[in-house]
Amino acid sequence: MLLSRKALRLLLFLAIATTLIGCELVSNPQPTLGPPLVSQETPWPDGEPTPLPTYTPTSAPLGNPDNPIIIGIININESADQSDALAQLSSQLSGALQWSVQPKVFQDYLSLELALQTGELHFAWLQTAEYLLASQKELVSSILGVNNLGVSAYGIQYLAHRDSELTEYFDVGSNTATSSPEHALQQFAGMRPCLTSDKSLAGYWVPLAYLAQSNIDYQEPVQTQSYNANLRSLYIQGVCGFTSTYAISADPRSSSAVISDLPDVIEKLPVIWISPPIIPNRALAASNKVDLAIQARVSEFLLSFSRHDSAKQILSTALQYEVSALVAQNDNAFQTLRDILNFTQIRLLDLVQ
Repeated sequence: MLLSRKALRLLLFLAIATTLIGCELVSNPQPTLGPPLVSQETPWPDGEPTPLPTYTPTSAPLGNPDNPIIIGIININESADQSDALAQLSSQLSGALQWSVQPKVFQDYLSLELALQTGELHFAWLQTAEYLLASQKELVSSILGVNNLGVSAYGIQYLAHRDSELTEYFDVGSNTATSSPEHALQQFAGMRPCLTSDKSLAGYWVPLAYLAQSNIDYQEPVQTQSYNANLRSLYIQGVCGFTSTYAISADPRSSSAVISDLPDVIEKLPVIWISPPIIPNRALAASNKVDLAIQARVSEFLLSFSRHDSAKQILSTALQYEVSALVAQNDNAFQTLRDILNFTQIRLLDLVQ
């Protein structure tokens, strides 16, 4: 019985020890081997961290010294006098409007067009073909025109030798046509014209446009390269049956270079028909990216400025073109010319290169 009691005590001890060890394991579980734990962090909605916002500095307003108004002009033969006049004109604008204004001379049309496209040019003095091309691309709009010798636009006139006995539809007193082009120009059907060059708007394309509009067939034009040569070729006869020159603003028949050699040229080469003044002299055009309020202030100042004799001299030297005044002129001034040129195969880019 004694051994049985010892055995019983041993068994009881072992049972209690086993129970205590089990409780310890439950309250302090040990890590087990296995795959690494997966992070429980909340993922970014798009799978990537949201980037911090970047800071873009605000550009200075147009007219600020850090963002000056640039007024351009195309001129491959810039002179010191012209540079000074362009600088004076910009200085006048700067002083009156309290804006920073700078001139820029471009050597060709394509360079000027690129500056308009990139927003680096805000205004430009453009000749007619240059304006037609830039406005066709919706880069600019006319705000001012140049009055030269009393007119802000000019036309063309058709001449023939008096010996051809063609009918004259022209009133000398009013300097206007007395008939429609369709009627008056029918006399030229099948004849060969003497024209200046297919690089000339007024000397070539506009005369052909009126003929095409009137459905008049003609022979291949003789390109004489100048208005004086047009007149001389027609005067001596045998080269061409008729010619065309610019008109309204002036008459090349009365130029000293012609009349000194051909004193009876006006009598020998009468006007058969004359067009209305459909070719604007030239324009100050504003980039379509420039605020209308800025365009208006520049336009208003220059209109007022151009009334002074000293200003006319500055403008004439700056543009290398006689300026009698500046006039308000919007894009509509060019529409009749666009319409007539639609009757031709003109490529404006060829005229500005």
